[in-house]
Amino acid sequence: MLMSKIMRIKFIKNEDMIYISHLDVQRLLQRAFRRAEVELSFSKGFNPHPKMSYGNALALGVESYGEYVDIEIENEDINCEELMEKINKQLPEGMKFIKCIELKGDEKALASHIVYGDYIFTVPNVINLNKDEISKKLLEMINSETIMTSKRNKKKKIVEVDIRPLIKTLSLMELNDKEIKISSILATGSKQNLNTNVFLPKLLEFIGIDIDPLDVDIRRNDLYFEEEGVLITPF
Repeated sequence: MLMSKIMRIKFIKNEDMIYISHLDVQRLLQRAFRRAEVELSFSKGFNPHPKMSYGNALALGVESYGEYVDIEIENEDINCEELMEKINKQLPEGMKFIKCIELKGDEKALASHIVYGDYIFTVPNVINLNKDEISKKLLEMINSETIMTSKRNKKKKIVEVDIRPLIKTLSLMELNDKEIKISSILATGSKQNLNTNVFLPKLLEFIGIDIDPLDVDIRRNDLYFEEEGVLITPF
C-alpha cells in the first residue's frame, strides 16, 4: 500500500490567468493533476474533497510570482522535479509550478501562518511627479498615525476602518515620466488582511493621482511567514 506525502509548491499566475478566480484556480489544478495521472489524497466523510491548502487568495486582475499550495498525493514514488514536469505540461499559459519541496510534517500551515504579501504597484505618472515629490508623499503616508477608509464588512455593512497598522512598508522603487513603481508589504493573512482594492484608492489619494484604480498594474512577488519579527517565505 502506497503512503501519501505532502508537497509544498510555489507557482506563478500571470498573463490571462490573472482574470480567473481563486475557485477556478482550485478546479484547474485538480483537473491538471487528474490529466497528469497524479493521484490526489481525499478527505474522509460524506463529502470528500482533495487535500489541497492554499495561501491567501489573490484578487482578480493581480499577477503573482509567489503563490503557494500544499498538496497531498498518493504517488509515493514521484519526486518534486517529476511532479512539476508532469503538471506544467497540463497547465495553460500564465500558470506554472516553479518550486517544490516535500514536507516532513512539522512545517507551518500556509493558511494560518502567512501574514504578509510583497506587492508592486505600477501607477501611470499622469501628473509628472519627480522623485522628491513622490518620496515625500509616500513618507507622509507611512508616517500617518491613522489612515481611515470605508470598506464592506462580512455582514455587508459599510464601516470605517484604520488600515495603517496593516501597512508594514511603503517605498519608491522606480520613477520615470511614464510610470511610478511603488513597493509595499501589506497584511495578507487569515487574521489580518488588507485587500489591494482597499489599499490602492488610499495610495492614489496620498500621492495625488486621480485615475481609475483599475489602471494600476499590481504584482504580488511573494507571501511571508513572520518569526520573531523576521519575514520568511513558506519555503
